[in-house]
Amino acid sequence: MKIKRAFIIFLATLLISLTLASAQNTTCIYFFHGDGCQHCAKIEPLIDALSEEVEVHKFEIYNNQSNMLLITKLFESYNISVENRGIPAIFIGDTYLVGDTFKSGELNLMIEQNKNTGCPQISEQKNSLTSLSILTIIGAALVDSINPCAIAVLLILMGALLIAGDKKKALKAGFAFTASIYIAYFLFGIGLFSVIQISGLSYWFYKIIGILAIIIGLANVKDFFWYGGGGFVMEIPRNWRPKLKEMLSKVTSPLGAFLMGFVVCLFELPCTGGPYIVILGLLADKMTLFSSIPLLLLYNFVFIIPLIIITLLIYFGFANVENATKWKDNNLRILHLIAGIIMLALGILITLGLI
Repeated sequence: MKIKRAFIIFLATLLISLTLASAQNTTCIYFFHGDGCQHCAKIEPLIDALSEEVEVHKFEIYNNQSNMLLITKLFESYNISVENRGIPAIFIGDTYLVGDTFKSGELNLMIEQNKNTGCPQISEQKNSLTSLSILTIIGAALVDSINPCAIAVLLILMGALLIAGDKKKALKAGFAFTASIYIAYFLFGIGLFSVIQISGLSYWFYKIIGILAIIIGLANVKDFFWYGGGGFVMEIPRNWRPKLKEMLSKVTSPLGAFLMGFVVCLFELPCTGGPYIVILGLLADKMTLFSSIPLLLLYNFVFIIPLIIITLLIYFGFANVENATKWKDNNLRILHLIAGIIMLALGILITLGLI
């Protein structure tokens, strides 16, 4: 009965997240202005009056470099000549207005013509990714999936339930825990993606994610040659682990395992968040949130594959918690090396602009 409730919660949460993502596909206005700009002040009341009817995003460009870069990219994407650029500037769907000489009727007509078109697109590249970029997403997800953090937590959880002698309950708990990890990371991805795009930081994010990937790669390679060197490892911080084990030992049901997955994500983010953040930055620069959802679903499915496999192997007797834990510990450095090499390659490709 409890596993049914966990499954219902899983479906409800996934449905809500997809509904929230679909809500992004609404009528959306980008309004660019500058502090002290008299022409902008003339138009701003018209924009404010629309805020209850449509989704309005305001960008001040005089004091915000990211917003200046965003409007420049929009001018280029909409093929607006240099002599016709300026503020105030309004972008709705595939249309735009620059200056303060238009009438409110023109603005209302633009809104009517661009109902439910979502927020303005930065460039044609936002609509699709190359096959190389899709492989990049899968590769980063594999790096994330072989990270020992989530695997270690699952083994602790299943070990505690198997000690109680209930093999079927351990199977259900393993799947419930895996489902909650999937949902939590998917929702985290949607949230961070939205923040990156709405804040206008996607340009800067894309510039730095290559360097971030290289740093993560070097840190993982360091853990192969010098595990624990420098006072840190690319895993759950050691001073967090006793508290995490204490919480896991109290889980006695699949529903408890499902709820614990959301808590565990907070512990795991310093360990597993790196590759995910790199991919989110890549997607935010090239795609809309709505079109990125299938790729986020794919990423997180690849991420949980090892958890599913380990759960099934233990349940069907092909492995036990002790042997699986020993294998993880014996191959810990190798896992870090594999992750490091892939992240280094990913970082170099992004830095060179190849993906």
